[in-house]
Amino acid sequence: MKLRYILIVFLLMSVSCGKYLEERLDSPLIDDVGVTFRYRAVSARTVQLAGDWNNWGQGDAGSGEILEGLMEDRGKGLWELTVELRPGRYRYFFIVDEVRVVLDPENPRSVNDNRGGKASLLIMP
Repeated sequence: MKLRYILIVFLLMSVSCGKYLEERLDSPLIDDVGVTFRYRAVSARTVQLAGDWNNWGQGDAGSGEILEGLMEDRGKGLWELTVELRPGRYRYFFIVDEVRVVLDPENPRSVNDNRGGKASLLIMP
């Protein structure tokens, strides 16, 4: 009888807590198409992928391009963008709502961004 109650409590806790457990995102994900970057930000209006290959999200300053590296909202706060990059080392971060800089929480590698801060590091084979 006691074991039954323990199992019931365990199952109820598992079901109720399950909504708070988020699945791990694979980011960056390298495949034949390119590199897919993913970031979860439920309340964000925009998320940009800024890196040393796109002038840190500013693009070509002369063209007046705004929101270079804009990621697509896939729903439920999942933002995603696939880019083509040649083999090499790349520094990047995410810009949330055009103001907040965030390192990639799924990538443990980080380096100095040579601008006074930190950036996530991608090594393309």
